[in-house]
Amino acid sequence: MLIPALNRFANAPGFVNCKIIFNRVEFFPMRFLYYKIRSIIAVCILGCCLASPPLADAEIRETGIPEFKKKITKVLSSSCLRKNNFGIKIYSLDRGESLYELRAGKLFIPASNLKILTTAVALQVLGPNYRFPTRIYTDGELKDGELNGNLYIKGYGDPKFVTEQMWLLVNKLKNLPLYKVNGNIIGDDSFFDDRKRVKTWIKNPGAQAYEAPLGALSFNFNTVQAFVGPGEKAGRKPKIIIEPDTEYITLDNQAKTLKPGKRGRLIVNRLDRNGFDEITVSGGIRLNQPRAQYFLNITDPTLYTLSTLKKYLHHADIKFRGEIIEDRVPETATELLTHESEPLTLALQGLNKFSNNFVAEQILKTIGAEKFGPPGTTLKGLKAFEEYLTELGYRQDQYKVLDGSGLSRQNRISPQMIIDILRYVKNDFGVYPEFVSALGVMGVDGNVKNRMRGVKISERARVKTGTLNYVSSLSGYFQSRDGETFAFSILMNSLKCSNGRIKKLQDQIIREGLNFRRIPTGSVVSE
Repeated sequence: MLIPALNRFANAPGFVNCKIIFNRVEFFPMRFLYYKIRSIIAVCILGCCLASPPLADAEIRETGIPEFKKKITKVLSSSCLRKNNFGIKIYSLDRGESLYELRAGKLFIPASNLKILTTAVALQVLGPNYRFPTRIYTDGELKDGELNGNLYIKGYGDPKFVTEQMWLLVNKLKNLPLYKVNGNIIGDDSFFDDRKRVKTWIKNPGAQAYEAPLGALSFNFNTVQAFVGPGEKAGRKPKIIIEPDTEYITLDNQAKTLKPGKRGRLIVNRLDRNGFDEITVSGGIRLNQPRAQYFLNITDPTLYTLSTLKKYLHHADIKFRGEIIEDRVPETATELLTHESEPLTLALQGLNKFSNNFVAEQILKTIGAEKFGPPGTTLKGLKAFEEYLTELGYRQDQYKVLDGSGLSRQNRISPQMIIDILRYVKNDFGVYPEFVSALGVMGVDGNVKNRMRGVKISERARVKTGTLNYVSSLSGYFQSRDGETFAFSILMNSLKCSNGRIKKLQDQIIREGLNFRRIPTGSVVSE
């Protein structure tokens, strides 16, 4: 009687694959039947649980999706967003299917989300281990530490030739050895064209660091820092320190130290003075006010670099009394040394985690020079972009890209295009680790360090931000609660609320993504 009962159990819905197992029991000798039945019941229960029909399994998986879509739709119903002026797509890279999308094919201003494209093309064309050289030449003779001739420095677009790198270069010169230069110091910036700015940017730029000029021979992101602190007492001029220490910058301090409680503000600007720059400080700073820090761009990258090099040579006790000049290295010159930058991957981290426009445009011109020959130009770099997007199946009339940083308000791309780039990179293990490591880690570093703080698994979101007036974007990757990897892109234009409120909406979308399970369990990320 037990066997028929088991077979009736096997015929129940969802257990159709179990009857054969029970039928075999009827052939067992009776003395083994009790033990065999116990074993078979256990195997049957396990086997039947794993053998549920595909349709029922699909129904279970889908139960988490409608709730997720409902939550995202609610976030996007905010009054901060204008109808039809935002697009979003969330795509499962593991399953190859869209989880949520709305106007994913529409074109929007991407702001700095365009740097995702710049990063992808840079890794493909230049490679993760590409290094930017800076070369030193002479047209004279170096003997016993004394150079009888000119010293040439030629830049190749290094976007991170900063104070530490300058010191390394000067120390290499001293170790040649070089103690004295009986000639001029000449800078060669011919690896790039002469255009210092992207023509689609604002026509009359100010001194903001995010609009620093471009150049093959550049230093410290072509910016300076001004530290302004109160004087010793009210009425005195503030204490001002300019970094780096260079003859390229002069200072006009017209500001005053104010008594505590007195109203006033500092005005710090940078003016072009016949190729050199002057920093002007006016207004007032209160006696009890902490020191303020300002970042300003410069006018002439090559002259700025040469002036700083001259100062560093002096600090290294390398004597030089000649002039600094902008010119080209003669074909007959002899190379003394080559200084190489850190790998491209580190430059890309600065590009994305801190959204550095200067780094993006320097890399764009370098891509153009390396792929199509020097001088590097923005147009050559954009041609490389065009070829890359053609590989992804895009025609030129399906987008508009005019720079490498996203600073131009004329750029137009779609969330779908960003998803396609993220998918393409994910499938190329030769560049994917470097690509994803260059993105900001939500709540941990870069300009998303203070977003989603306290969310336990926020580090599972690797993102690129983008911000212009009335524009905000966020794209990248995240991993859901059950380990599924998604690519996402959120592009928002014509915003009606503050950037802070928009970021909260974006963060809520990411929070829902991190919490997402195809089979919901009720577990949520802590707020």
